[in-house]
Formats: sequence, C-alpha cells, structure tokens
Amino acid sequence: MRRLPTDWAHLLANVDYERRLALLAELGPQEAPELIGVARYEPTDRPDTAEIAFVIQDGWQNRGLGRILLEELLAAGEARGVRFFRAYVLASNMRMLDLLARYTDVQERRMESGVVNLLLARRAGDAGTPGPTR
Repeated sequence: MRRLPTDWAHLLANVDYERRLALLAELGPQEAPELIGVARYEPTDRPDTAEIAFVIQDGWQNRGLGRILLEELLAAGEARGVRFFRAYVLASNMRMLDLLARYTDVQERRMESGVVNLLLARRAGDAGTPGPTR
C-alpha cells in the first residue's frame, strides 16, 4: 500500500483519550519534530480490553523506546479502566514478541496463519500498581 486510505488516516488520527489513545515519540525542535515512534490502543468488543499496536522507525529500534512506549501505553490504559490488552504480532517479529513476553503477563497465546494473537495484562507491581487477575 503506497498511500493510507483517507478513512484509515481519519480513524488513526482521531483519538478520544479514553477508549482510543495514541502516544507519540518525537525528536528534534518543537517547531518541526521528527516522528520516531507511535504506540496506540483501540477498543475491542470487551470494555476491559484494548488492542495495542506499535511502530518505531528502524533506526530507533533496539534502544529501549519500545519498552518505554509499552509501559506508558499500558499505564495509560489501566488508568482508564483497561485491564487487558490484545496484540497481533507477526510470528517472525521476534523482537516484539520478546518485548511483550519480558514486560507483560501473557494470559493467552495463539498462532494462526503466521500471526501470534496475545492477550496481555500489565505486569503486577509495575509502577506500584497491582496487575489484574483473570
């Protein structure tokens, strides 16, 4: 896909800060910062569960930015009543799978057609907050 369809761009650009949230990582001057990473969550059919997604520029991977964005996104979601997080990760994306395994409590893990479907919870004790139980 060379260009993002207009309806997708509209959906991704509009957040309500409750059920739909995006966190940005930028670098450079405030007048013209460079976007280097995005972490977001979207609502699912369950009010206590949100789907998460991340994108980090190649040159900024393996520097801890993904971990920071993950921690902040989960904390923000939990503060808004989200207890569980769903992630769909390509089975070949070992770095993301490792990040999620190291910094979350994986509740469910299923693989279908080369995609790993994970249900995650914020790790108990992170930021002094007990994690959810299921």
